[in-house]
Amino acid sequence: MSEPLQYLSPERWGELQTLFKDDWTRGVGGYLVLDVQKHWINKGIEYNFKVYCPYGDVRNGMVAVNDKEGCYEIIIQCPNDDLENLTSALKETKIINWKKQITVPYVTNHVKELIKKLAKDINLEIKLILPSEVFILETNTPYKDVDLPEGISFELLTNDYVDLLDSTWPHRYEGSTTYFEQLIDVKRGYGLFSNNTLICWLLINESGNLLHMYTIKEERKKGYAELLLKLVCNILIENGKPVIAHCLKDNFNACKLYRKAGFTQIEPVDWIYVQSNEE
Repeated sequence: MSEPLQYLSPERWGELQTLFKDDWTRGVGGYLVLDVQKHWINKGIEYNFKVYCPYGDVRNGMVAVNDKEGCYEIIIQCPNDDLENLTSALKETKIINWKKQITVPYVTNHVKELIKKLAKDINLEIKLILPSEVFILETNTPYKDVDLPEGISFELLTNDYVDLLDSTWPHRYEGSTTYFEQLIDVKRGYGLFSNNTLICWLLINESGNLLHMYTIKEERKKGYAELLLKLVCNILIENGKPVIAHCLKDNFNACKLYRKAGFTQIEPVDWIYVQSNEE
């Protein structure tokens, strides 16, 4: 049997994006990761990201392999409710190494049911399902209230801060320092500095989502997180991009901040972690 997951060249990603746009806002995850990766390719940025479609038909959805150091990520998105061909392709494919520990990010509800069934069919163990709230900001108008207080500067992060970022990230893994280095190298990390000391930071990841918003303890409850959020959002808004933020359901402060900043809450997603039961 020939390989059911057919490689989709970047020149054809626009076909998938059109379908994800038609499935808005459920399709925002698929749309945005393709948008960012296409931009990176045009900029000459090398990243180990490959896109496949079941049986070569974009209507069957997308399976993308994002093989990061220490994290094997399989992005599964489908712009419609007919998952038969997607399910069949995932069962038969040789592209995916199911024996690795796999992270499936921002899984929509209909794809989550597919993964549960697939796990039974091909003997995978679902190690964890991590629910996440999703917030979206779609506007052409940048925030106006972004004046920096005296002594505070807004700057790109440098790799001098990688260890600090990694040590405070609740989802860190072996190799995540390299991940932060990659994002910083492509100018996707931003911070607020007080007298040259980093006090608050926020990144935009390779899928176009806001990542790891954090304020050091001594500087909390001073409005810095909201200010930095608005400054970073303005960069995306001015480039005509939607702003997407995920946060765990019990992260009440972050959820409150996104609502205060004018984000709209949309359908939640899950991060699903699976591993083969076969040795």
